[in-house]
Amino acid sequence: MKPVTHGMSRRSVLLAGGASLWSALPSPAFATESEVSLAILQDFGQADAPLGNIEIDMPEYSDSGKSVPISVTVPCSMQGLDYPATIAVYAEHNPRPRIIRAEFTPISARPTFSTRVRINSYQDVTVVVKMAMGAVFKAVRKVDVTYGACEEAVANDQFPPDWAPRMRVAVPQSVVAGGTAEIRAIIGHPMETGLRHNATGLLVPVRITERFRCYANGNLAFSVKLEPAIAANPYLGFFLKIDGSTEIAFEWFDTSGDIYTEKAMISAT
Repeated sequence: MKPVTHGMSRRSVLLAGGASLWSALPSPAFATESEVSLAILQDFGQADAPLGNIEIDMPEYSDSGKSVPISVTVPCSMQGLDYPATIAVYAEHNPRPRIIRAEFTPISARPTFSTRVRINSYQDVTVVVKMAMGAVFKAVRKVDVTYGACEEAVANDQFPPDWAPRMRVAVPQSVVAGGTAEIRAIIGHPMETGLRHNATGLLVPVRITERFRCYANGNLAFSVKLEPAIAANPYLGFFLKIDGSTEIAFEWFDTSGDIYTEKAMISAT
């Protein structure tokens, strides 16, 4: 009687090999509380700051950490120098401490912005604000996720030779002169973190949209420094003052060196 053999198809072999590779890949190290403090020191010139009035709107718990919404608001008048020059967000258990840094100007109508971020585990999210008049303060929010943003360790090629992002912007067609316009912008970008491996086990290089700028009639109105912790297809929501008919120009800067642009018009009534 011939022994019974169980053959494996080529696909099965590849799948088994992929599973072995997945289990063998090193997990990214997490940032620590001291690394967050060091980042804040480098960014603001002081390692710690007093607690202040900052509203952090994000879910306390999410099933997935791949795309967690967050809105940050600093209650203030937005008159004279009473506005936030900088709002920066940090996470102590993400692979890197920095998440996003938003810069406001007197053209900003409200002291708030919204985006979506990657969160890796139960941790503190720290927001640090520097007001235009110089005061620096912070707030802390605890968040938790079931599946962290670093769960998928193996990446496919997301940037074929003909790849180009899709950009969408939403602005009101008209605003009462002296009023406020809500601006929403999104760019279709994978935001490759540099923490994942390809099928052969090599790290895929970082490639993200690392800077965003918005201009009103040629004047810088709002800008953002984005980190790999920003979710894929980065979204930004913010507000601008509109004194008259205004051309809004958007720029996204890729780590590849490419710059992607879009424009929109807002008429004043």
